[in-house]
Amino acid sequence: MVAAAARYGYGGASVARVVKEAGVSRATFYELFEDRDSCFLAAYRSLAEAIQGAIPDNAQQPLGELIQELLSEADRSPAAARVALIEGLAGDASVRTEHEAVWTIVEDRLEAYLAVPPGGAAPLQIPARALMGGVTGVVAPRIFRGEAGHLEELRDDLLAWIDSYALPSPPARLSLAAWREKGAGLSGVADEALGLEVLGRTLPRGRGALSPARVAKEQRLRILAAVAELSREKGYSATTVADIVAVAGITREAFYDQFRDKDDAFLATQAFGLEASVAFTAARFFARAEWPDRVWDGLEALLSYVSGQKSLMYVELIEVYAAGNAAIHRSFESRMAYTLFLEEGYRQGPDGSKVPRLVSEAISGVIQELFRNQIVIGRGENMLELLPLIAYLTLTPFIGAASALDLVEAKVGEPARDRRGSPARG
Repeated sequence: MVAAAARYGYGGASVARVVKEAGVSRATFYELFEDRDSCFLAAYRSLAEAIQGAIPDNAQQPLGELIQELLSEADRSPAAARVALIEGLAGDASVRTEHEAVWTIVEDRLEAYLAVPPGGAAPLQIPARALMGGVTGVVAPRIFRGEAGHLEELRDDLLAWIDSYALPSPPARLSLAAWREKGAGLSGVADEALGLEVLGRTLPRGRGALSPARVAKEQRLRILAAVAELSREKGYSATTVADIVAVAGITREAFYDQFRDKDDAFLATQAFGLEASVAFTAARFFARAEWPDRVWDGLEALLSYVSGQKSLMYVELIEVYAAGNAAIHRSFESRMAYTLFLEEGYRQGPDGSKVPRLVSEAISGVIQELFRNQIVIGRGENMLELLPLIAYLTLTPFIGAASALDLVEAKVGEPARDRRGSPARG
């Protein structure tokens, strides 16, 4: 099952492919497992036990050694690494529940390393969940691209990124919950971002006097809105073209005039979300002179946008893994689009040139995992509470932890402002 899922993806790991890989009969398979999903769950649980065993529940082993061991294991067993980091997120509800349980255990154990590092090292001002997102954000795309065998070479750059969050002196290390509390009062960007959930409410039904080009454009947007809504409500795997047509209020012919199939429509919905969020972020990012201020404003815009686009976020953060290789590939590529906002960071300060290029990938992984976890725990509408933490984690490798913390504290202390710069009402 692990070999089949790594080669063909979760959706392509059929019973026929599994028995071929295993060299057994279908009858033998069904003597052991009820169906494909129960076999996948058993395989994932086996990997989960190995993951938990690799991270001891004490902080005696230096973090650098732990990182090296995890990279080495991914080099040795790339199929297992792919299933653990990617295909486990594509599984049914039972597999996803298992994944979250494993990640919570890993998170708890990593907290011991970060709060009280062995050997008297300085504690690290980065929540374990963010560290996990940064490491997997670097490793998972390489596993997906078939680049295992050289992951150990990433160790020094990963440790350089992690070490940038070291706290040689107070303030005290903050938990993820404490960071959320710090951002709880932020109001975000006042303008309503133009997204599919807005379009889905306002597009007119029926052709009326609209031109054929306008009709086609609006039908396309209704299809994208329907894909996003159904991804959140039913999940990608359970959604059919018939569902999309019914929710969009169009004919099957109109759907197939626009898209080849459900997969094609899902990819287009992904692309819409990326383009809209990048455009909204860029408009705020480039309005300020200093790069750290621009990072804060850009992140504020991004978090404001995703807070109001629950269905689109399910497309990109939750259901993308179930949609197959093309969607996963596009998701990894989309993350790199946001790293363009970090390019000026490498020119900040006298030591900017020493910041590893891998840092941009790690930060994009951090943001992706924090967003995903926020949805999983039911706080997707409260993305703005992550703004202080994400801004700090983004800025620290480039301007230093002390400067990043000072900027965050100053921003949190400012009065809420609307897009024109005047204090917001209420």
